[in-house]
Amino acid sequence: MSLLRTLKNGAVNAASSYKLILFIWCTTLVITLAVVYPLRTSFNMIFGNSMAVERLSNGFDIGIAGDIGKPLMALMASVSAGSLLLGTVGFFLMTFFAGGLFRRFTLAWGRLRVSDFLRASAGNFIPFLKIALLMMLIIGAYTFVLIGLPGILKMAISGSQMSSGKLMYLFYALWALGLPIWLFVADASRRWIAATGSKKTFRALGAGFRALKERFWLSYLTVLAIVLINAVSIVALFWFAASATPDKGIMVFLFFIATQSLFIIRLLMKAWRYAAVCEAIHQVKSI
Repeated sequence: MSLLRTLKNGAVNAASSYKLILFIWCTTLVITLAVVYPLRTSFNMIFGNSMAVERLSNGFDIGIAGDIGKPLMALMASVSAGSLLLGTVGFFLMTFFAGGLFRRFTLAWGRLRVSDFLRASAGNFIPFLKIALLMMLIIGAYTFVLIGLPGILKMAISGSQMSSGKLMYLFYALWALGLPIWLFVADASRRWIAATGSKKTFRALGAGFRALKERFWLSYLTVLAIVLINAVSIVALFWFAASATPDKGIMVFLFFIATQSLFIIRLLMKAWRYAAVCEAIHQVKSI
């Protein structure tokens, strides 16, 4: 019952912060459009009203690449650079807004105005960024030990160039099952910073590990449940984007609305995880 109550209260807190979620969505949308629009203009300049677009809709045509030549290569380079830029900006942006969300979920009562939300986001950005980078290093080392090292040993023993087989699938499963532990520690560490106002990163990580230890199964299952639901939503998003790509007209607009709705759901899922972790720690401290 504690798990269900934690998930329920976390979902309620996340849903009650819908205005902040919509603000985050608007900000990311503006930044995305600022990068995508120049690429769209370049695309139209290269293809124009030619039959190339119709030919590409049936699959990649190497002949078109040869006909267009350097402009297409320049466009592909711009797409790669734009994707890298969006990924980097998205990482910093989500780290920034996490500070405000955790501040919202650590409040004993009341809601957070947008100005207070931005102030909390700015105040927590540097320690949250340090925690994110440290957890990336920890998860990277965890991945190397659990997947990389066994894969290297298996390739060395078998002489193959690919690390596959039932044994590797077992390591993949163990890696996936262990990932919620690190996510909880990261979230609990950020929750400690938001609640105490301290900027000490390593003390925050220590608090995160202590929170995990106090009620391990509640903490672990809370994050695991949300991660599984989140994984389903990600698969649904990619499936929809791959199978429902429209051609033109009103369908393009409807496709845009649908994809943005799915993105807002993704933001709500992230907020749900933050709120559920805060709720789990609150339940532990209230015992």
